Amino acid sequence: MNIEPLKGLDLIEFGTLSNIARDIFGEPDATEKDGISNDKWSYHNLGLEFYFDPDEEFGLCSINVRSKDVSLEGSYPVGLTDEELNTKFPNLTLNVADGRFKEYEYNSNEIEFWLKDDIVYMVCVYQKIDMDQNEIVP
Repeated sequence: MNIEPLKGLDLIEFGTLSNIARDIFGEPDATEKDGISNDKWSYHNLGLEFYFDPDEEFGLCSINVRSKDVSLEGSYPVGLTDEELNTKFPNLTLNVADGRFKEYEYNSNEIEFWLKDDIVYMVCVYQKIDMDQNEIVP
């Protein structure tokens, strides 16, 4: 499976409705639903978490990747060291460095790399949102 910046994954794109996600991936292992913020579906065996936006008819709005089997631009970021990550993706911006934790932003791609003890443990993939207009960019 591949991360497609600004689009989602090669198997599912941002905006895809939750019922279609269920058709593709089956029943999630866990769900969190509060009706106000995004619904979260967890697929532990796939190392994926999907977030569906109730304001967008429960369309897919972000993905957390914890699987070492998901690639980005030919690399598999989960499990990389800080040094390896910055070598493979040299245009990162460090947003957070708080003791054991770091967060890098992959500029203009709406992707964040989250590290614990200098190892990537999660990649967050977001759809593009025009903050001036407060709307999703297709």
